[in-house]
Amino acid sequence: MDGKEENELLALSAVGILLGSLALMFLSMFYGGFVTMVLWNGIISPTFGFAQLSFFQGLGLDLFVSYLVYSSKKSRKVNNESIFIAFIEATVSTTLFWGMGSIIMLFM
Repeated sequence: MDGKEENELLALSAVGILLGSLALMFLSMFYGGFVTMVLWNGIISPTFGFAQLSFFQGLGLDLFVSYLVYSSKKSRKVNNESIFIAFIEATVSTTLFWGMGSIIMLFM
């Protein structure tokens, strides 16, 4: 391979990483919004008599709370972990909360 082909391959891989990262980010956002909506409508709404949330209200609430929680952690170190590891951590923690909330909803 010459230098031009290597540069094109490098540019394509960078675009692929960017698009993959964006796809994982939106997927985890929508998953978090869905879980927030389900848990709110299953636990908070019947318990306290609040209105039920639509999907987009759940998404907005999830993004707002995530912003408050993560912006308060100012002492976080900058680390070089991949976006894939962050996606897995977010997905696993959201799934665990959904599972715990589903167990709670069984006894309501």
